[in-house]
Amino acid sequence: MPSSSLPLFDEGAAKELCLSEVLARSKPTDKAQQRFRKLVANIERKREELSRWHAYVQRYHQRLASEFEPVRSKLLQQQRQMAVLIDELLSQRGRSPRLSRVERTKLRDILMSLLDSASSEGHDEVLTALREKHTTPSAREGQRLEMELTESLLTDVLGLEIDENHGAASVEELLDHAHLKMQQREQSQRADESRRRGARGAAKGREQAKHAQAAKEVSQSLRDVFRKLVSALHPDREPDPAERARKNQLMQRVNQAYDANDLLSLLELQLEIEQIDAAHLSSTSAEHIAHYNQILREQLVRLEAELQTIIEPFREIMDLRSARPLTVAEVDRQMTKDITELRESVRLLARDLVAFRDPARLRARLKQYDLDDEPGELEAMMEIAAIFGDLGPTPRPRRR
Repeated sequence: MPSSSLPLFDEGAAKELCLSEVLARSKPTDKAQQRFRKLVANIERKREELSRWHAYVQRYHQRLASEFEPVRSKLLQQQRQMAVLIDELLSQRGRSPRLSRVERTKLRDILMSLLDSASSEGHDEVLTALREKHTTPSAREGQRLEMELTESLLTDVLGLEIDENHGAASVEELLDHAHLKMQQREQSQRADESRRRGARGAAKGREQAKHAQAAKEVSQSLRDVFRKLVSALHPDREPDPAERARKNQLMQRVNQAYDANDLLSLLELQLEIEQIDAAHLSSTSAEHIAHYNQILREQLVRLEAELQTIIEPFREIMDLRSARPLTVAEVDRQMTKDITELRESVRLLARDLVAFRDPARLRARLKQYDLDDEPGELEAMMEIAAIFGDLGPTPRPRRR
């Protein structure tokens, strides 16, 4: 028998052969057929990638709950304990251990670093009181200057109108206020754009009317495929109970694909029940192939948008600014690294909680402390903790 007339599938193998493999059995006859095959292959790849990301989102949240969150909670608890301990040490003037001015400065620096890191975790009365108690006049002046600089950047660079009485007591609160203003500005811009679209509606209406017939023909091609499947699979016409159950399951897949304008799945179902084969697709009229290509292009755009929606939060969490592709394996490796670093921070802070209670070890530890480097490392680690720990049902972007 000629290869084109051989059965497409062995028994039970129908679901293992994808449409691109079937199309590869023959050569494309023209450029439209070439585009059709390329679109099919691209959609198949995007569906596989989307499936991997959907599966990983579940794994990600499992790791978040079982591995990351317990360590993060432990670190936050230790931070609070250390802040209270340092406050006690700084409050013991005239009593043992007698700390030098440099040692007290270092302790205060560590304390403020801890309080800055914990400020993103919500209001804590004890930590708020400690911040007020240990913020020096010079530090307050530095905070004021930082607030003014931040406000200037928000107004001059982003063009935001910051309310004079915004009530923000810190840079973080000011940024939250600015975020709210940006949202309000975007809402206003969308409203303006909506009004402009309404004004252009009449002109667009004439243009849309010109394309209405073409869209109707494309939609008709999709309906034709759907009707052929319904005609072959309608379970009410099947007397055998087992076969009726099988057709009922197939009809559910047909309806789902049609509702989603998923032409590729409908064609795959036609292949699965041997309603069409490679020769049939190769001999499809140019008009139908053009309609198929239009539907597939739209399907590919939807898949790419859905994929982008899933991946983009991970790109922002990892602060990945380049346009290079991001893989599931890369995100998972980064999460493993972050968990490892967070555990190391817990270990070091637990060590210091013990050391700071011993005068000799406290002095030795403060002697090693670098006023320039260590606070930055702790803040960086706690930023990671805040980003991952605050994630809800979906990954949340890094706060700028």
